[in-house]
Amino acid sequence: MMTVKQQPSTSYVHGAFEQLMYVITSDNQATNYKFRYIADLYVGGIMVSRVKVYPNGAGAGVIRVDKLIQDWMAVTKADQGTTTNEVYDTSIHKLGLNTAAESWSSNNGENYRKVEMKFGEEYATSATTNPTEYIDELTGYYISCIMSAGLRRTNTWDMGIPDYLSDVSWINQYIPTAYTQQVFSDRQINPNFTSTTASEIEVVHQDVTLKEVRTLGLGMEGVPPQNSSALSAWVGLYNSSDVLLDSGFITASTSGGIAPGSVSTDAGRLQYIGVGPDNLKAQNTIATFAAFFIAGSVAYYEVIFMKTTAAPPSNANKAFAASCVYQYTVVNSDCTYGDTDYNFVTLAWQNSFGCWDYQAFSLVHQRTTGSIERKTFDQVAGNWDNADANQDFNFRGDQGGTRISKVNATQEMVANSDIFSQDEVDLLETLYLSPNVFLLGANGSTVTPIVITDTSFIQKKNVNERSPFIYQVKFKYAKERPTTKGGTYKG
Repeated sequence: MMTVKQQPSTSYVHGAFEQLMYVITSDNQATNYKFRYIADLYVGGIMVSRVKVYPNGAGAGVIRVDKLIQDWMAVTKADQGTTTNEVYDTSIHKLGLNTAAESWSSNNGENYRKVEMKFGEEYATSATTNPTEYIDELTGYYISCIMSAGLRRTNTWDMGIPDYLSDVSWINQYIPTAYTQQVFSDRQINPNFTSTTASEIEVVHQDVTLKEVRTLGLGMEGVPPQNSSALSAWVGLYNSSDVLLDSGFITASTSGGIAPGSVSTDAGRLQYIGVGPDNLKAQNTIATFAAFFIAGSVAYYEVIFMKTTAAPPSNANKAFAASCVYQYTVVNSDCTYGDTDYNFVTLAWQNSFGCWDYQAFSLVHQRTTGSIERKTFDQVAGNWDNADANQDFNFRGDQGGTRISKVNATQEMVANSDIFSQDEVDLLETLYLSPNVFLLGANGSTVTPIVITDTSFIQKKNVNERSPFIYQVKFKYAKERPTTKGGTYKG
């Protein structure tokens, strides 16, 4: 008889890069030969991986499964509502631009999963016979909604203690169900926020330019039975006098997404919505938005996820809100991020939730060659390749000596920040820690993978209010360009 003695909790969501351990025992271990425990990973009802482990000194099988799961996880890079697989043309960042009627998108089905582990054993009845497999003796061991994310940021780095060990329901604060909830962004609500009145709703603020595309990622299923109630996103455009210019609802189920409460697939457990100025200008669910953005009359706009489309958000109607307020202040990119010597860009990166965060920078126009690497070989100084009985070997002056077979030139770019707030400094830390970073051109025209080349990050603290937070981020293109002689050129 097999027994699972220890397993990852099935009552909360795990990160795919946590240490997920099973401990299994079997009555057959002590009395048979060539014994091994079998662990099978099932994704979408299909077995995708099998491992076999020998018993430890106590006869138990100790199996780490997160490494198996990671191979089947991936961050969402493409809009799932499009009909092609070209990420460049259907970037997740360009929701609303790819298809004007689809401001929402499900994830790729690989970023937020529910998987099953099944266990068995193999052994032989004698030392001279081959072992027999006995599979699927233990089934139904689900690990709920594994996310393609690392451990959440924690204040206990010195101890190496992740937050999930002390707060098993942490994900619930990121499932849109009430006005206190957040979405999957490392732009966080102030943890010290306390409402002075019962009607106040916390605001998460950020600056944007009219040339930017951005998204928000929403978890639609948390700790069972915690499910999102966000039917739609309410978007309101305001002028500099705080006058509401235009507003409306962008509903998930009719704009490329999946209605909450009906999540039954991995794709529906995480969804995205385009919330950048260019996303909102391009979408046609609320076609009147475009004119206000084009005219430049939008000073800021707000996004809040709602349980109903019958009650516009307000402090009085906060009971109908499914999230806090995401407020975007529109800034002038030319004034804020530089003049003709600079190019405005947006950096997009995979955050600690496996979704996307964004920050605008000015890009120094001058490119700096970081290093040049030459690979060489010694060439024979003559016609060695065609000397034969009829052709004498002859030396040639243009041949021989040290020759270059390959040249690698790495070009580095520098992105300058505007003056950052403390919250933006905290956010920038996650950029340096991210495994996936992209350079977004104006209006999402290009989506280019890059590599951050800085090897350290100093997190500045706002001790002196007069000291501005200004950062430079150094990076290089992730892809190479071909050069002559079969060499490569990076840049």
